[in-house]
Amino acid sequence: MQTRARHILIKTSTVMSDEQARQRLEQVRQRLLSGGAKFEDMARQYSQDATAPQGGELGWLNPGETVPPFEAAMNALKPGEISPPIQSPFGWHLIEVEERRQHDATDDLARMKARQILFERRAQPAFEDWLEQLRAQAYIDNRLEKQQKIQQNNR
Repeated sequence: MQTRARHILIKTSTVMSDEQARQRLEQVRQRLLSGGAKFEDMARQYSQDATAPQGGELGWLNPGETVPPFEAAMNALKPGEISPPIQSPFGWHLIEVEERRQHDATDDLARMKARQILFERRAQPAFEDWLEQLRAQAYIDNRLEKQQKIQQNNR
């Protein structure tokens, strides 16, 4: 079963505590539930992730594609419902489920796994090349060896 959802993410930091993030999302949720605002507009205004310009649109999600707290909250919603503020390792979210569908994701998962394997095959040689370039550019001045040679020559 796939779920099409959108979310609003507020990240916690030294200036935004867990409680402040949760409260802000609760205020946004109240505005959404009262009909005073549209979810996509609130996502554009408040969300702190790359989906904000698209109104928080996450697209079709397969089981296991999101972190467990997010997935559990999303799965508990009916289409059209908005979650209470949910905490994940990324911060605090409001989630809106747009729709659900039965979809055989076997081909999609195989394609994604193949893409991951190809990326890993290319990433390791690229990393090693980069490391080699860093080593070639490094300059090491071993002053202890120089100091020992000077002391030996002075004896």
